Amino acid sequence: MKLKGFIRVFFFICLTLYPFIVYFGLKTLPPGFFGLVLTLLLAFRFGVLTQADRTILLPMLVILMAYAIVTTLSGNTRMLLFYPAMVNLCLCVLFANSLRHEESMLLRMVRIRGIPIVDHMPPYLYRLTALWAIFFALNGMVAVWTTTVSIEIWTLYNGLISYFMIATLIGAELVFRKHYRKRTGLENP
Repeated sequence: MKLKGFIRVFFFICLTLYPFIVYFGLKTLPPGFFGLVLTLLLAFRFGVLTQADRTILLPMLVILMAYAIVTTLSGNTRMLLFYPAMVNLCLCVLFANSLRHEESMLLRMVRIRGIPIVDHMPPYLYRLTALWAIFFALNGMVAVWTTTVSIEIWTLYNGLISYFMIATLIGAELVFRKHYRKRTGLENP
């Protein structure tokens, strides 16, 4: 595996485990340490962005980097807990904002990956992009709410339940897509 690929996988694993790392780590390390680690992880991720990824992810990474730096400097435990909400907010804005343009976020992602676009795909991907924007808004609101309850609830929701909900939405969309293809006689929605 190339170094860039390794960094992407490492980044994904670390950020997926972020709630658990914070939960267990806060027992022995100061909050500013985790803000610094988050800043470094985001900087590494920025360093391995492909040109295609930059157009989509750069604004989000800049916002998250600024958040991580402020978190590091503040040394505030509560600031650490808002990271999942920030990610959801950024994704919601990216997806929702793309609905105002000619290409929705998912259509852009499909084009960047070189997948041929057929006539029925743009409307399908537009609706799917809107669904994901709504999901990220709701998930972000729950993530904010968990910061007011307890660190155990925050860890459980942001480290497990929200990922289960993402997987459920992806699975439901795949099942729907198969049904949609069969119903319409299309090969690719």
